[in-house]
Amino acid sequence: MAEELVAGHGNLVGFRLPDGTLSTDATAPADTVGYRARCTCGWVGASDYPAADEGRWMATSEWGGHVKPILAATPPGWLLNRSDTLRDNVAELATTWPLQALGILAEVERWQRPLIERAVTAAREAGLSWAEIGNALGISRQSAHERFRGAAAPKPPT
Repeated sequence: MAEELVAGHGNLVGFRLPDGTLSTDATAPADTVGYRARCTCGWVGASDYPAADEGRWMATSEWGGHVKPILAATPPGWLLNRSDTLRDNVAELATTWPLQALGILAEVERWQRPLIERAVTAAREAGLSWAEIGNALGISRQSAHERFRGAAAPKPPT
């Protein structure tokens, strides 16, 4: 199995065989006539590449183009782990010391909204669409626009 750079997305170079089929073997069969980029998510590249080291590198590069926007929108695992730990600790605290938990949650609420607005503004300044922003936030394009249009700079002209 390919190592996944992002959950659900690992580089799987396919091997084109003389009969036209695409092999999913872990290593190149002796009769490989070309390479094709593949991903563990099911995506398959658009082109076959020569059965040489350069062809394998080209297939890997095409896979990199597939995974790049996914990687750009994926939060770092180390930060998600810290977030999960904070959530679990506050949930536990709420059962024994609910007023302390409320104090922590109020503090999180005070800083999270300005941070979201700052990130949305940076995304818009980078030319990202409301659909991309909404997707990252787990809301619709329209909801993202309605919620943050006053905080976000307009998308720069292309």
